[in-house]
Amino acid sequence: MKQDSEYKALSIREFTKAAEIYDSGHAGIYEMCKDDYPPILEELKQDDFEDLLDVGCGTGPMVEMLASEFADRRYTGLDLTPRMIEIANAKGIENACFVIGDAENLPFEDESFDAVICANSFHHYPNPQAFFNGVARVLRPGGKLVLRDYTSAPPILWLMNHTEMPLANLLGHGDVRAYTIKEFRAFCAEASLTPIKLEAQKSFRLHLVARKPSSASGQQLQFDDIQETALVSLAIRASETARPNPRIRDEKAAEIINSLGVDASKYDPFLSHEGVVARTIMFADALRALIEVHPNAVCVNLGCGFDDKFSQIDNGKIEWFDVDLPDQIAIRRRFFEDHARCTMLEGDALSGAWTSQLPKDRPVIVVMEGVLEYFTKEQTDTCLHALCDSFEHGWLVAELNSKYMAKHSNQHDAIKSTNATFKWGTDSGEEFVELEPRLRLVSEQSYNVEMRKHTLRARLFAATIGKNINNRLAVFAW
Repeated sequence: MKQDSEYKALSIREFTKAAEIYDSGHAGIYEMCKDDYPPILEELKQDDFEDLLDVGCGTGPMVEMLASEFADRRYTGLDLTPRMIEIANAKGIENACFVIGDAENLPFEDESFDAVICANSFHHYPNPQAFFNGVARVLRPGGKLVLRDYTSAPPILWLMNHTEMPLANLLGHGDVRAYTIKEFRAFCAEASLTPIKLEAQKSFRLHLVARKPSSASGQQLQFDDIQETALVSLAIRASETARPNPRIRDEKAAEIINSLGVDASKYDPFLSHEGVVARTIMFADALRALIEVHPNAVCVNLGCGFDDKFSQIDNGKIEWFDVDLPDQIAIRRRFFEDHARCTMLEGDALSGAWTSQLPKDRPVIVVMEGVLEYFTKEQTDTCLHALCDSFEHGWLVAELNSKYMAKHSNQHDAIKSTNATFKWGTDSGEEFVELEPRLRLVSEQSYNVEMRKHTLRARLFAATIGKNINNRLAVFAW
């Protein structure tokens, strides 16, 4: 096996020759690098940035493209090969500088950049973790890394790493190896970067977007700032977001879990994972259906916790209120901000006092996800009366618990890891109507409906032990 210095010497030799044709239309194998530029550009359009670092920049074609798209930003390109940097600097790109340097020892001050990009260069790095650690150091809080390189299934990568890359080295290339999705996830975890997107795409391409946690008003979230029941859904939404082909995305959940600095794996067992994914999809679908009929509705996420449902279903017209107890809203504000149509309010689900701050001239849609199962029957009765008293007409989209699970919290695969217990359950949403006769049950579906679409294990659960005990989504009108 070659020493690190040997790989780097090979890379310098290879790219010194490549520099002369890199920008031409006859760049040979280096032509494929250009295919990575448009996906990176699309990711950078998602966030504002002032200072960007391109690691393995070559002769600067990506910086050239970015400077054309965002002329008012500042750019730095870094490459190990002096001839590449010489050609890049000769282009005279405004607001850009190019420096010779090592990707594994970034020669920049801490928190110097809002974004770091790396296109088709990573497989040349002998110490990949050093690169990730350096990126985490030079990124500002909330900044992100966009990386494109090779990946594939483990058997294919084994062949690539043991045949193709050694052969390429014999021909004078400085290739080291390609990595699996699992290995990229581990690189991010070690560097305390949160994967937002981590995908194996066509043509053996790896697409990674990872974010450095925001300092959130200079305060890091502590483990005891958050109820353990909220950790369950947070951990699952963050875990699913980081998967290669996520069914749901929740970047805030990933950011919050990362800021805790704890192993959240115990809150992410298989069945709870599938249940949270299913309910997230089903709640979004139910809300979109109601909003399609009432596009100017007032929507209330009651007991919102750290949920980011507004960004999932916003139609550009609704007015949204995230409501929770004062201590929870105070913590939520570390990660979320109010804006024109989305406001955080302090309020108690067992009292209607907070509703005086809401418009009453439009239809109201109230969401209660992961809340009512922790209420007693009497508390549920109080909550339903408060809603019906406060709004003349409205809809309630709620998660309902089964009677069995209400008696067996210690058998729930995630809740048993917390100190929480379920308080009340029902066999049918009609039992809610018995508590509050002004309600009418519009629909009721088990999470099994969505869960069985995705995995064999979830289908077996839905058809057997989970058939009558899984949670349900119910829609009520009054």
